[in-house]
Amino acid sequence: MDMGHDHNHDDHDHGSMPGMDMGGGHDKFHSVISRRPDGSYYYTHGAFLGHVVPGTFFIIWGTWWLIATFHYYLRSAANRCQFTCRSWYPVFFGPDWLRSVPLEPLVKIVLPFFGVMGELWLGHESWRTLHAPDGKFVTDNINDWQHSTMYTTFMTSGAVDLIGHFLEAPPGTERAFLGLAYLSQFLLLIFHLKGPPIEIMVHLILALQVGATVVSICVEAASPSSIVVATLRPALTLLQGVWWIQTAYIMYVSDPAYDPEEMGGTMMTPVVLVGHMLWVSIASLMLLLVMRGLQSKMLGREVKFIPVKGSTTPRSGAAGTAGALGRYDDEDLLFDDGPEMSLELAGLTTSRK
Repeated sequence: MDMGHDHNHDDHDHGSMPGMDMGGGHDKFHSVISRRPDGSYYYTHGAFLGHVVPGTFFIIWGTWWLIATFHYYLRSAANRCQFTCRSWYPVFFGPDWLRSVPLEPLVKIVLPFFGVMGELWLGHESWRTLHAPDGKFVTDNINDWQHSTMYTTFMTSGAVDLIGHFLEAPPGTERAFLGLAYLSQFLLLIFHLKGPPIEIMVHLILALQVGATVVSICVEAASPSSIVVATLRPALTLLQGVWWIQTAYIMYVSDPAYDPEEMGGTMMTPVVLVGHMLWVSIASLMLLLVMRGLQSKMLGREVKFIPVKGSTTPRSGAAGTAGALGRYDDEDLLFDDGPEMSLELAGLTTSRK
């Protein structure tokens, strides 16, 4: 799935792809791959930036989630109270006004909105046409509507986050809509598979990563106090961003190793994925250990990891919370998020996320 706008819309195709002989008998890939005079290949749909831009967004989002998750986990560990992961995290640094703004939900609304505008409105009026004069779908434009649908699901998730923040929603609502957004992305990718084997491979891998994120959100709802479980969603989101950019290099730099007429590139692609999985996993662990070391140094004592006791979210009035509150000391915190967050981390309020 390409989230860019550099599509070839000169001739609208209303049916299946016509054939094209590339010299190797790959006529079924007509309008997908062409050859330059020097023999190098290029895809006639999509664009390099169309994959790099969303990849960069998911990398930033996943990295933010990792840092914020580890920050709040280590806060809880330093104060010996139970950790509960959230579907989104408030800013934990800067002036009070910045901490009070639900920045992440706002970004989740604004950026996809511009994505929809870019897909359906700005600069290419004809792309908004979904039906041809003969009543059939204009298949060249369906990609834009698929992308816009996916953007809309993340905008909806952001809107529900704001509702939960300002008006309060039933527990788990924000996480459910976040899962719905990723599930929608997964379905759109699975039913978007087309083209030569290597193109199908890179997009299938992307779809599997998104599907794994959906599963991680479900597991997270069942075990919100586990830091290992809480790390899955951020790490998978970071991995998704990395794979968007990897896909751009595989498809749009004309590397002979990934020539769509050769099977070698298709076979090697999963190996590249495993390499990315390894370094993202190791980097996530190292980030947690480094942040723990910094926290321990600033506190002057070792911050011990929290043993996971069961998988239920702390409830208001639960046994043992008074003791946790008694141990709570704002001077032990790298950042002070105020009394409301302090009560939540102590287990006296139920997180709405």
